[in-house]
Amino acid sequence: MTRSVVLVILLVSLLASGRPALALQGNNSVGGRVGTLGMGAEITVALNERVAIRGGIGFLGFEVDVTERSNLASNRTAELSLPGALYTVGAEASFGVLRAEAGLLMRSADPAYEITYGSGASIDIGGGYYREPDVRTLTTTLVSGSTAPYALIGFTPQLSPGIALLVDLGAAFPLDARFEMSATGDPAVLNSSGFRADLETERREAEDDAGVFLNVWPVISIGLRYALR
Repeated sequence: MTRSVVLVILLVSLLASGRPALALQGNNSVGGRVGTLGMGAEITVALNERVAIRGGIGFLGFEVDVTERSNLASNRTAELSLPGALYTVGAEASFGVLRAEAGLLMRSADPAYEITYGSGASIDIGGGYYREPDVRTLTTTLVSGSTAPYALIGFTPQLSPGIALLVDLGAAFPLDARFEMSATGDPAVLNSSGFRADLETERREAEDDAGVFLNVWPVISIGLRYALR
């Protein structure tokens, strides 16, 4: 468990223990959501009329064929692997139907993008040219700390007594985010100094292409919240 997570848990414990009556009698709720944080559930514990602690879990954990969306040359396929679960814990402040929230986002694994080359495919990696089977797959993994701060604004109109709509828009800010690249194929080719240099060039170019999105991940979700009175 990271130091940031421990600090958040301690802060939540101190706030809740200091006002137990309000935490039990306030606008506590459970809910469900779907969006860029996956499909999952959450719980909100009120500390007073405006401030609450909100925690949730979203499940992803699947692989997506993104060949058609990747604009690849022929004779190759692409697959995106997403982390199994994303966890959030944060503090929210309510202002009528509007909310402001900040907290920590944790994930179970790093997302990865893998290209598989078909028989005899011609491959450009960092300006160097290779063929399958010398290179069979190329994997790009988005690596950062397992915990990232996030901030968002929310909209929570009441739909009926006890039930409210949740709409969240914001971003997470991963720390020290970077791409790592690896390949499979002929060990003699993969271990050569020329290939390693080309792979590093390809990695840097991928980070340049990603731009701001390497360090800013969108948080978009919609769901329902049920108040526990």
